[in-house]
Amino acid sequence: MLDKSNPIERRMQITTLAWPILVEILLRTAISTSDVFMLSGYSDLAVSAIGVISQIIFFLMIISMMVSTGTGILIGQYNGSGRTQQSTDVAVASVVLGGILGLGLSLFAFFAANPIVIMYGLESDVATFAYDYLIITGSFTLTVTLGIVFSTILRSNGYSRTPMIVNLLTGGLNIFGNYCALYQPFGLPVYGVQGVAVATAFSQVINTIILWIMIHRKHIALPMMSFKKIPQTTYKKIMHIGVMNAGEMLSYNLSQMVIVYLVVRMGTASLTAFTYAQNIARVSFAFALAVGQASQIQTSYYVGKKWIEQILTRVQIYFLISFAVSVALTCIVFFFRYELLDIFTQDPEVITLTAGLIAGSILVEAGRVFNLVFISALKGTGDIKFPVQLGILSMWGVAVSLTYLLGVQFGFGVLGAWLALAADEWVRGVIMARRWRSKVWTKFNLI
Repeated sequence: MLDKSNPIERRMQITTLAWPILVEILLRTAISTSDVFMLSGYSDLAVSAIGVISQIIFFLMIISMMVSTGTGILIGQYNGSGRTQQSTDVAVASVVLGGILGLGLSLFAFFAANPIVIMYGLESDVATFAYDYLIITGSFTLTVTLGIVFSTILRSNGYSRTPMIVNLLTGGLNIFGNYCALYQPFGLPVYGVQGVAVATAFSQVINTIILWIMIHRKHIALPMMSFKKIPQTTYKKIMHIGVMNAGEMLSYNLSQMVIVYLVVRMGTASLTAFTYAQNIARVSFAFALAVGQASQIQTSYYVGKKWIEQILTRVQIYFLISFAVSVALTCIVFFFRYELLDIFTQDPEVITLTAGLIAGSILVEAGRVFNLVFISALKGTGDIKFPVQLGILSMWGVAVSLTYLLGVQFGFGVLGAWLALAADEWVRGVIMARRWRSKVWTKFNLI
């Protein structure tokens, strides 16, 4: 069991890991929602544009997380086994790989922004907003990628509170930038979507710089000049784990992009409702997401320590707690759905559609908890290939297929798309829970 007199083991307690991650997730959700909320007073068309482009931005983020996922799992297992030099090598290699990958993604976003927006076939005003937001925020994916890597290095060493504090500060900076862009303080003109995008990108740059400084202040070894001396196998391990893990997230995001494409065909009101419902739902699954991320860190460390039975039981307890909390939060949102929607929009059609989606969220979020907790824990052990394979099968075979059948063919519209998402979460989730209980993951050995 954890020795609380040992500094790193004390930092590996689930509550120590989870609560800062939860605060950070809520903060990121608040920032994302603030973009939607503040833009809703500017234009519903701008909200629709952000709804479409957020899928592309998330796509870029998933690719950038290929490096950080492998980094977190390897550092956790190396720290658990007491191999500190290998842990340092992984951290340095991840920064190098993150820089190369992030630069490539930034260039892609800059040159592909216009073709991507054209692909969606949006109304002219929506397309203009979408292009402005994508080309500005997407071009700064390099800083986002490095920021994710730095946060992962800190969390994997048990410092989950540091990224939370940094994100709190830069999140406030982002919101202040949005305010300056939209509400004309100090006699400034209205900068609209472009101003909101600049505020987002600037805050991300500051975030990355501060995280870099905090790594050194926490005395985490990061000798960047040694990157040529690091064994090639270390780079390969990071990318091997990361590519497999990103495969599942990439499949999810691509399927979501197709679903959004289908929702666009259902009308602007449906797209706006879908966007609002997705942003509101993030509050409901924030707790389970935080517990899942914390359990992945703890699982990696426990696997390195060979504490198999302890982590087997703990993850199942984490799931039960997360399930109860997520369902309760979703029900609370449902009971106050009209009061909540009144903050965002006065359009009766959008309100009716979004209220229906919030009701369906009870089913969606209950299923999502399985995946957030059990898949995260499985990845912490190194069992990544199976979730990727099952994810691709379910996301496309269930979520996308049912969206087309229920939403388009059978005429249920955006509610049909929402029910398709619920079916996907439950199918994958139940299978992942059974895999965790089977202990098949004990045969995987990354280090």
